[in-house]
Amino acid sequence: MSTQTGSEGEPVKLISVEESFLIPEIIDELKRLAGGVPSMKSGPIAGPFMPRLLDIGAGRIAEMDADGVDIQVLAVSAPGVQKFDPETGLSLARRANDRLHQAIAEFPDRFAGLAVAPPQAAAEAAKELERAITVLGLNGLVINSHTNDKYLDDEKFWPLLEAAEALNVPVYLHPREPGAGLEKTLMAMTGFTVGWGYAVETGTHALRMIAAGVFERFPNLQIVLGHLGETLPFLLDRIDNRYPFEVGVTGIKPLPKKPSEYFRSNFTVSTSGMNFPAPLRAAIDILGADRIMFAADYPMEDQRAVVQDYNAIELTPEERRQISELTARRVFSID
Repeated sequence: MSTQTGSEGEPVKLISVEESFLIPEIIDELKRLAGGVPSMKSGPIAGPFMPRLLDIGAGRIAEMDADGVDIQVLAVSAPGVQKFDPETGLSLARRANDRLHQAIAEFPDRFAGLAVAPPQAAAEAAKELERAITVLGLNGLVINSHTNDKYLDDEKFWPLLEAAEALNVPVYLHPREPGAGLEKTLMAMTGFTVGWGYAVETGTHALRMIAAGVFERFPNLQIVLGHLGETLPFLLDRIDNRYPFEVGVTGIKPLPKKPSEYFRSNFTVSTSGMNFPAPLRAAIDILGADRIMFAADYPMEDQRAVVQDYNAIELTPEERRQISELTARRVFSID
């Protein structure tokens, strides 16, 4: 369990917010689509991660105890149910959400969870999200970036965003392999797809949402980005600086606010894959600790090593309590 302390020396819970799981039925369908050949595009259908992805019970809890994690916020691993036909996606989403509800009921002090719902069936997915939140008690929605190479700036997906806003739950926009527009360039650089390509894919997705006026239409919608915001916080000043120039040249009607204003009001970031001192300090300076929360990215990262790295970062007691616990409790409504 966590040994962190806050400003008054009180114990601080460590909540980890980007932690993956899978159910066998999703793995089987992904295997079928991929012809049984593992790749960056297939999602995890084989390999050393599989036992941990499938365990949302005592084995995972034992690792959390050993590594110092108090609560995991669980979500179906990318690509989730977004590669499937609408009917299959809905059926598997319901099964995954029910299975997640059962795990949380068994370990209510240790797990919270994000619903999965197929954007390719947006109207029905919105109903499933409502069921997952109001009946199953889940804490948000995970969307694994593009759906059939389409992004959430496309209005056909907006019923799902409307439901998330109405239910007052966040959408965790999680990476997956780059869509068709970016795939040829980014996936050709072997060794750099995860460290760079995923950030370009998901950061571009977030900017498309801002550019399309998603947050004018849904002003209270909250988005979570991993990896300290997929590089976007570190570019906000430049984006703001160049945005009026570009829209002025093209004659496009500008957004009512600066791009950075939407980011600061509608986005929260997690530290998944980025538990390093310099970028975390920069993110705190740019966004404030109340827009940042800890994540280990289990089991894709070594949870114990990540927790040790995070604990070694120099933070004030107030910053540590905020990032470790309070931001996640607020964003995901964790009691």
